[in-house]
Amino acid sequence: MSEEFRKDYPTREGGFLKPLGGFDIYRSPNLIMAIIAVETQNGARDIRFYRWQLRKGKQSGEEAWKVDLARFSVGRFDFKAIAEKVERLRQLFP
Repeated sequence: MSEEFRKDYPTREGGFLKPLGGFDIYRSPNLIMAIIAVETQNGARDIRFYRWQLRKGKQSGEEAWKVDLARFSVGRFDFKAIAEKVERLRQLFP
C-alpha cells in the first residue's frame, strides 16, 4: 500500500462522484485498487473503495481504465478489525 496521497485516478469527467484524492492499496500497469474520498453533486462526502482494470475497447481496440467490480462505501468499515482478521487468516493459511 502506498503512503503517497494521489489525485490522478481514472474517474469519469462530469460523473456523479467527484474524486477528492486518495491512497493506492495496489497499483500495477493494468490494475489500480484505491481508497478515495469523493464528493457527490449535492456536496455529500464519502470514502469509497475503487478497483480499475485497464481494458481494450471491443470496437476501437484503444485501452481505457474501467471500474471493475468495486465502487462501494467503506466509511463504516473498522479497518483495525479487518487488519486483525486478515492477519489471523495469514496465520491460519500461510
